[in-house]
Amino acid sequence: MTGGGGHRFRRLSAALLLAVAVTAAAAGGEPLRILHTSGGSRVKTLDPAQADDLSSRNLTGAIYDTLLQYDYLARPYRLIPSMLAEMPTGNATHDRYRFRLRDDLRFADDPVFAGLPESARRITSDDVLYSILRIADARNHSPVYWLFRGKIKGLDAFHEATAKAPRGDFSLYDAGIEGFRRIDDLHFELHLTRPDPRFLYMLAMPNAAVVCRRAIERYGEEIARHPVGSGPFRLTEWINDYKLQLDRNPDYRVEYFPQAESPADRSRPLPLADRVILYLVKQPMSSWLLFLQGKLDLNALDKDNLDLIAGGGRELAPALKARGIRLLRTPEFEVRYVGFNFADPRLGGNLALRRALSLAYDVQRRVEHTNYQLIPAQGPIPPGVAGFDPEFRNPNAADDPERAKALLAEAGYPGGIDPATGERLRFTFDQTGNSSAYRQLGELTAADFARIGVETEPVLNNNPRFYEKLRQGKLQLFRLSWVGDYPDAENFLQLFYSKNIGGCNRTGFSDPVYDRMFEAILPMPDSPERTRRYREMVEYLAKQCPWIFEGYPISYLLHHSWLQNYQPHDFAFSRWKYLTVDPAEREKVRKTFTPLTFRELNQ
Repeated sequence: MTGGGGHRFRRLSAALLLAVAVTAAAAGGEPLRILHTSGGSRVKTLDPAQADDLSSRNLTGAIYDTLLQYDYLARPYRLIPSMLAEMPTGNATHDRYRFRLRDDLRFADDPVFAGLPESARRITSDDVLYSILRIADARNHSPVYWLFRGKIKGLDAFHEATAKAPRGDFSLYDAGIEGFRRIDDLHFELHLTRPDPRFLYMLAMPNAAVVCRRAIERYGEEIARHPVGSGPFRLTEWINDYKLQLDRNPDYRVEYFPQAESPADRSRPLPLADRVILYLVKQPMSSWLLFLQGKLDLNALDKDNLDLIAGGGRELAPALKARGIRLLRTPEFEVRYVGFNFADPRLGGNLALRRALSLAYDVQRRVEHTNYQLIPAQGPIPPGVAGFDPEFRNPNAADDPERAKALLAEAGYPGGIDPATGERLRFTFDQTGNSSAYRQLGELTAADFARIGVETEPVLNNNPRFYEKLRQGKLQLFRLSWVGDYPDAENFLQLFYSKNIGGCNRTGFSDPVYDRMFEAILPMPDSPERTRRYREMVEYLAKQCPWIFEGYPISYLLHHSWLQNYQPHDFAFSRWKYLTVDPAEREKVRKTFTPLTFRELNQ
């Protein structure tokens, strides 16, 4: 936002803040429940169709609402209605779903509705259709079009048509698409191009949120900083590189959290907090110090912070326990790996060579290097979903340099020497960053492969340069990760499907046997048979060695005793509405704080 637009937004923010404060005082004079947290990276946008980074996506989930959401407490993860009155009903072949919206859905009040009747803010089936089409509009260049691409009948044709349409011409929206059947204001159907039992997961992602056409056509690109949603909060202040402030949306649909820690909150409509303040603190150490002072209610830790906690993050220092601080250690829904470029003739066509390099890669050293923020991986599927087998051991994932040397000789490179040239085998190893942490990981990898006689050249890149080289096929070995978009193993197994080469299949792995296995599970709903097949696919991949399977990262989060209802959840995009603080408890505990020494933190 530029110039006068920014000033107008600040004046609007002040008015909204005053209204919220007055409302809170009128509701009984209780102090505002204000949640303070920090974000380590810049929030780029609050437009659901453009929010493809984690920070933007998470904040978008606080301001906009989606048709479905995840049960906050259920494990395994389970979808439940959000904007819907009930779960969608699907046909036997999973290619048609019927939906019914709640009848109490309203967009948050905004100047765009000035002078209009209250009904102008009512959310109907038309808003759902518009939100899907907007993502597919080629003129918007939405990075999350993959959510629906190829899945809803007529949507790809709409995408192609908008690429040829003049900017500002929205007549194609009014024509609709074959795959969206509007029944009435509250009922609609989605017709898919093929059976897809996992389609509903897409509708719980913040990118699939329902947006307001009137607001988007009024604000244009400014919608990225002036969101008009129907979620639990609304944006009331955004100061670049400093903070974002979200206040309770008084028009949020009626919803309760009967499992809230405080019995009084179980009958309090969500959101439980009146305000969320997100400080944009770039340096992890700064966030850590603010947390120790009680100025942040929760704080995620990185490797360097963990040096200040006893046991390398595996236990909490007594001085922190004495303050009532709690440590949550949670495996992330993510897998880190080293990929082989299958277009490289030496790597792609030589299984014994890939196995040798995999066996020389010492994952335990990476675990220690990250202060135990990593669980060694045996395959691509992380813990917590059907298909993960805690008993499975990948025969090519052990640290076994002697066996690796034997395989290297079998591969045609005894002692790491290429007989054709008499020179030592040498590979480049690319990473996505150029910090000291990446440099150290590059050195570790070079040392690992040196044990079997293979030379490695660590290459540090900035993010754009890395992905440019990846697209051009100029990498040999490279380190990446994949964060799951939804809680199904298929989301990770797709990374090896040949039709995804150029997309999420970064290595170019192509195997007709695996492709047939993958295509067989696509139409299958959750079942013991599908789980069995998932495990067979993991075992097959372990033998083919398309990756060096490194590990599943672990997140460490600390929170003070006055923060309530925090639960680790990989897909709790609307987590903010459940969180709250006890202002009186915070004030009482903070008065007892005294400065902590490094010695106390390391006891």
